[in-house]
Amino acid sequence: MDWFRLYGEFATDPKVQMMSEAMQRRLVMLFCLECSNGIETFHVTERETSIAFAMRVTEEILAETKAVFLAKGFINDDWTLANWEKRQYVSDSSTARVKAHREKKKKEAAERETRMKRSSNAPEQNRTDTEQKETPPPNAHDAFDSRTKFAMSEDWQPNEKSFPAAMTLNGLAGQVFDQDQFLEFKSFWIASPDDHRTQAKWEHALVQHLKRGMRNDQASGRTTDGRLNNASIRPARQGSLSAPDRVRAAIAERDAREAAARADGQAVDQNDGDVRPSLDGEFRSIG
Repeated sequence: MDWFRLYGEFATDPKVQMMSEAMQRRLVMLFCLECSNGIETFHVTERETSIAFAMRVTEEILAETKAVFLAKGFINDDWTLANWEKRQYVSDSSTARVKAHREKKKKEAAERETRMKRSSNAPEQNRTDTEQKETPPPNAHDAFDSRTKFAMSEDWQPNEKSFPAAMTLNGLAGQVFDQDQFLEFKSFWIASPDDHRTQAKWEHALVQHLKRGMRNDQASGRTTDGRLNNASIRPARQGSLSAPDRVRAAIAERDAREAAARADGQAVDQNDGDVRPSLDGEFRSIG
């Protein structure tokens, strides 16, 4: 079991104790991530996404957290911990684990390239069978919390338990998205068969894709509501006037009614209640 040294001064260090309890917890979470595998093992293009998922916070909250930790000197700009090696003994260091992890990744990449070269010389059917055996898509119901990495496939679906939680963590609880967005996401990643991720990573990537689509819809005047159904992601877009446009339309309609009333000699007390009724019931507006 992996472990690290947490010194007693954590409870008295002003830099630590002047932060909120939530910030202190996130700092400890970084220690745990460094101890388990090493933050360096997260690919640089997905490092912040992976850390946000591990902390169960949105990317906006993670950005605020990073600014605080940088200001206090806890981390470097690439999220690696400052002075980590100084605070841990050589026997506690994750350097060896990080090195072993990188060597393992290089070996897997070399083996995958060799398999692809061999399969390219085989008949088309055999090549397809080989690819399916190498990266079988997991069942959406059985892949919850799975650490198995796989390539995107046509029959992949988000897990009905973990995906709603990922939506909620990213501020999209109760949102609905159309089938085209979901198919576009799968089509893009199916074209990248060398990209292997866990079920949780694929679901997080889908959430970010849907979130960008929702922002584009909002920018173009369209809205979304309802819930995402894994079996059928239905369209829910509709156009609407902005609040200022609705006010201007109401004012124009009222002015048109008043102009018509003045032209016809209509009694003011019949003018849709815009003014109070006259005392004698016969007072009329004068054009």
